[in-house]
Amino acid sequence: MKILIIFLMSLITTYSYAQTEKTWFNQATYTKLEDADTHTLQLSTHYYFAPQANFWVWDDFGYLDTDTNVLMTFTNDDQSVFTGVEGELFISNWFATANIEDLGDADDNYTIGIGYLFFENLKVSARRQHQSGSDNVIWLQGQLNFDIDENAYVGTTLISDDELDNWQVEVRYFRRLGEQKYFTLDLTHENSSSKNHNNFIANYYFNQHFAFGLGSNESHLLVEGKYFVNHSFFVKARYQEQSDDEQSLEMSMQAQF
Repeated sequence: MKILIIFLMSLITTYSYAQTEKTWFNQATYTKLEDADTHTLQLSTHYYFAPQANFWVWDDFGYLDTDTNVLMTFTNDDQSVFTGVEGELFISNWFATANIEDLGDADDNYTIGIGYLFFENLKVSARRQHQSGSDNVIWLQGQLNFDIDENAYVGTTLISDDELDNWQVEVRYFRRLGEQKYFTLDLTHENSSSKNHNNFIANYYFNQHFAFGLGSNESHLLVEGKYFVNHSFFVKARYQEQSDDEQSLEMSMQAQF
């Protein structure tokens, strides 16, 4: 299986377009929990029906998705194997969303929704999540992208259920520092009946080819590094403390065309 994945990724990376606008994003991620000795492999392919222009760095294509797109994922861990699919269909400024986490369990757990895009920088939607054996949940989501100046933007996402019992706020800050140097900061605050915590990761791009990130996930250390071979292919390594006595190592490769 691993040999097949490496072979397929090699084929993909040998086929790259000259332009930096992309429509097709493919990723393979391998995660290992050290003490538990468990392994997870995830493959994903994400296709946009319109070209996506990068925002200076080769892994940032803007904060809001405003074009029709479909994402498929395949996950294989020590307990299960499943395939998921999700997508957005845009008709003018209106869009519809759909998400199935496991195609083998599609009737029992799926999400559908509808939304509207205002002025190309404000995106609001409502989604209904059907869950077998429990009450359906209505999720409300708002996303805003704000250009601070020609070198920086802030993106914000607010997600909540209709009873405001479970909600999450995400903020992304991007700044071009000049001379091919960039800085990004991603913040998340999650509030629910079971947990209330903050996460963050800051990435510094030394140039277009290398970035280093440092952050915290539920008060545990998170370190990552990214190497960009070119605008079509990059690799990422991440070390994360899952708890006081558990760590994870993650390796991923992305090819984008």
